[in-house]
Amino acid sequence: MGCSQEEQKDQNIELIESFLEYDLIAPNEEAIQANDELWKWLEINDDGTPSEEYESFLKETYGTYLTESGLEHFKTTGQVSQFHLAAEEHGYETAIKKIEIKQNEDTPTNYNFTATVEYEKGGEEKLEGEIKGIAIVRPEGIAKITYQGDKEFLTKLLKNE
Repeated sequence: MGCSQEEQKDQNIELIESFLEYDLIAPNEEAIQANDELWKWLEINDDGTPSEEYESFLKETYGTYLTESGLEHFKTTGQVSQFHLAAEEHGYETAIKKIEIKQNEDTPTNYNFTATVEYEKGGEEKLEGEIKGIAIVRPEGIAKITYQGDKEFLTKLLKNE
C-alpha cells in the first residue's frame, strides 16, 4: 500500500528540511575535509575529474537528498558545500533558527522555503539572515533546489562582510 498524498507531502517537507539543515548549518568539518582532499587530488590529476572519494562523499551526503540529476546540477552550479566553505574561510558559525516550507498550490512538486539562519563570527553578536528558495521534488528526491531572493545573507557570508 502506497503513501497517501498527505503523507507524501509531509515526507517531501521533511526531506527539504533535512537537506537545508545539512547545507546551512556550517561549517561542517566533513564537507570541508572532502573539499580540501578534492583540491589536493586535482593538483596531481590534471584531467579535472574529481576523485572517487569525493564522488563517494557527495553520494553519501547530498545524494541522500537529491536525485541523480539534482546532484549533478548542484555540482555544476557550484553550490556544493558553499556555505560550509565560506563559513570556514571567514570564521562564521551558522545555525538554523526556523524553516518554513510550503507546497506550491499550482505546481505541487514545487516547494517554497524560507530558512532563518543565525550567524556569528568569532563570538561577536549573533545576527540573523533569511535564505529563500524553491525545491522541486520528485518521488526519488529533490530534483533541483535554488536559493532565491535578495541573497543578502549569502552575500555577507561569501564576501565576509
